[in-house]
Amino acid sequence: MVAAGLLLLASFLPLALGRPSSESSHLVVRGQHQNVPAGFKPQTTQMGLLHFVVAMKPSNTSGLIKSLLDVDQLVAPQPESVQAVTNWLNKNGISPEVYSSAGDLLRIQVPVNQANALLNANFTGYVHEKTNTTMIRTLAYSLPADVSEHVAFVYPANQFIPPPARKAEVRVVDRFPAKKRTGSKRADVPSQCAQEITPACLQAIYNIPATPATAAGNSLGVSGFDNEVANKDDLADFLSQARPDITNGTFAVQSIDGGSDNGQGTTEASLDIQYTVGVATNVPTTFISVGQQNKDGALEGFLDIITTLTKQDNPPLVLTTSFGFDETPFAEQAPELAETLCNAYAQLGARGTSVLFASGDGGVSGSQADDSCDGSAFLPTFPATCPYITAVGSTQGVNPETAAPFSAGGFSNIFARPDYQSDAVDSYLKTLGDTNAGLFNTTGRGYPDVSTQGVQFVIEVAGQLQGVDGTSCSSPTFASVVALLNDQLLNAGQKQLGFLNPLLYSKGVAALNDITSGSNPGCGTQGFPAAAGWDAVTGLGTPDFQKLLSVVSGGAGDNQAGQGSAGQAGQNATATATGAAGQATGQAAGQAGKGKKGKGKAAKQA
Repeated sequence: MVAAGLLLLASFLPLALGRPSSESSHLVVRGQHQNVPAGFKPQTTQMGLLHFVVAMKPSNTSGLIKSLLDVDQLVAPQPESVQAVTNWLNKNGISPEVYSSAGDLLRIQVPVNQANALLNANFTGYVHEKTNTTMIRTLAYSLPADVSEHVAFVYPANQFIPPPARKAEVRVVDRFPAKKRTGSKRADVPSQCAQEITPACLQAIYNIPATPATAAGNSLGVSGFDNEVANKDDLADFLSQARPDITNGTFAVQSIDGGSDNGQGTTEASLDIQYTVGVATNVPTTFISVGQQNKDGALEGFLDIITTLTKQDNPPLVLTTSFGFDETPFAEQAPELAETLCNAYAQLGARGTSVLFASGDGGVSGSQADDSCDGSAFLPTFPATCPYITAVGSTQGVNPETAAPFSAGGFSNIFARPDYQSDAVDSYLKTLGDTNAGLFNTTGRGYPDVSTQGVQFVIEVAGQLQGVDGTSCSSPTFASVVALLNDQLLNAGQKQLGFLNPLLYSKGVAALNDITSGSNPGCGTQGFPAAAGWDAVTGLGTPDFQKLLSVVSGGAGDNQAGQGSAGQAGQNATATATGAAGQATGQAAGQAGKGKKGKGKAAKQA
């Protein structure tokens, strides 16, 4: 895999302006648009201090999956890169601030006129027409040649990444479902679970225990963005109806970038908290609220939360996030930016955290349903395509359990397929044959990895019961399963699971319920079909807690931080995919096909 850029978020001091100082006066153009990207238009904007990310090239990221325990060393820049970039900044009156545990990130902010001089740029206001969001960008920027060779990218400069899209599927629920039981091949599942999902339904469908967790040191983190609020009164009322056996259910709050959890509850945060506290019984849970005082340029706090957690003495053992981007803008404009953020997830995984993301709600059309791709290539989502996280899709129904049509899945145009899923994905491509040929990258990282129920989850928001659909339901559910598995392991004196995927694609296959019907339509097609083994709608399938416990308790110590077997995928066999279909996703697919990690509209996945 190609070496990814490592973010150096430097802090520019507003000192003397003028031509930037460098050992060489020769400038290298690092990014350039001939025209304003589609969906944006210039707009007169008041500009003050600009925040940038200067990303230096890493030492070596080719062995991240096998060497997660040493990630900081792999992603740290070479000493000569640090010296070259720091000297350049210092000569321009800039004292960079180290931002990350690996020393790979520096924070910077400069007035616009100094930024224009430093980067040979013309920063201007632009508005994203669909969301009426204003951002400051330049159509081109340059770096001195002796600095450019050490820098992966500067952000935000000429990267026009669309802002988050917000669209939750919500219905009003008149009353909490009654608990009527009926027979099931898995467990004694309440009959109401065919229409509405509650914590009791998930316990029955996936054999999840209701007994309280007891292990010291266990923890579960829930990411919150966009001023989402998880209200404790809503949680208490929800638990009184859904889990009356939980008498002290609550959560802590951690603020990043000025985030707050005060006020009336909102849909996404309520869903995430109610289905972690309400399923991972007694596991200490923290709502991590990321505000809008972001220090990571325009990454919406996605980098800030990860760099903050990696520097903590005790980051959460499991982290679930229900927000994400479309991958295509990253692939077309800033693949290094996605690679850098992905490597940050690897760093957190190296600390022993299982990092989970909702895969998205647009089927094959991205993070949300979008008909703009009709007749053209499928739209992957990010960070779901990052190989160092576990992407969670959605299912629906009980007997049978089938793929939810909105469950985003497919193949990355940035990240090459990791070895741990090679056999499983190759087998699916052989089954797929010519279906959707030319619409996706056959060599890319396949997602999702797993799935759970994701339709009509009952939640309480501001005192009102609602029903919610989306992979935002699924990621907290699977995260709760992982947190309860960790509880069993820690009580037995073993290590937490950490990076999950090598385990899931090897020993874990037998402990998952294979989903073989349904598909994820989009882009004017029926999308990808569910099939035996891994598929690009539901991944490897849904969890069976008791079977997973049997698997992990036999060798959990070998799986911490991704040290499990990465080469085998259970019964998912040996077919080699033909490479022809991978050429149709355009220039980005070609990059991934050459072994690059490759070449991001952010959305709440509720």
